[in-house]
Amino acid sequence: MKNALFLLTVLVGVFSCKEEFRQLTPPRDSSLVETVTSCQAPPIEKNIVGTWQFETIPPVGQAIRKGTVTFDAQKNLIDPDSLYANYIDIGSKMAKVVTKTYDTDGDYPAIGYAGKIFRIDITTKDGRYEKWPMYVFSNECKKIVIYQIATYNLPTKLGFILRKP
Repeated sequence: MKNALFLLTVLVGVFSCKEEFRQLTPPRDSSLVETVTSCQAPPIEKNIVGTWQFETIPPVGQAIRKGTVTFDAQKNLIDPDSLYANYIDIGSKMAKVVTKTYDTDGDYPAIGYAGKIFRIDITTKDGRYEKWPMYVFSNECKKIVIYQIATYNLPTKLGFILRKP
C-alpha cells in the first residue's frame, strides 16, 4: 500500500508541474547587442602596410622577442625596437645596418615552395646587401604569420607573428 501511495504521489507531482517556455525578445538598446563582423583580408602586399605588434617564433630555448614594426607603402621597414639586426657579421667585422626594406613579390624555387615569398632586405653602411626569404603562412585582417623559408619542409617553424594593435 505504501508503494502504491508513493507512486501515486510522484505521478501527480510530475503531471501537475507544467513549465512554460517563452521565447526571449532581443533588447531594444542596440548597444547591448554584440555584432560579429567578418573580414576578408586583402592580399599580403596591401594588408601588411601599417603598424603591427611583432612577436618572434624562435628556436627552442631562445627567448621570444616582442615589439612594434611598421611596414610602409614604399616597402620600408621601420623597426624602432631593433627586432631585426642592426649589425650583421661580415666575417672580420660587424657591419652597421642602414636600411631595412621588405618585398612581397618573388619566388624561391630551391626548396619547392611555390607560393609568394615575403623577404626582408638589409643594407649595411659599407654597401653590403642581404636578403632573408620567408613565406606567408597565414594572412588575416588582424594577424599575419610568416615563417623562414628554410623551415618550409620542417616540422618546427621559425618566424614571426604580426598582430594589429
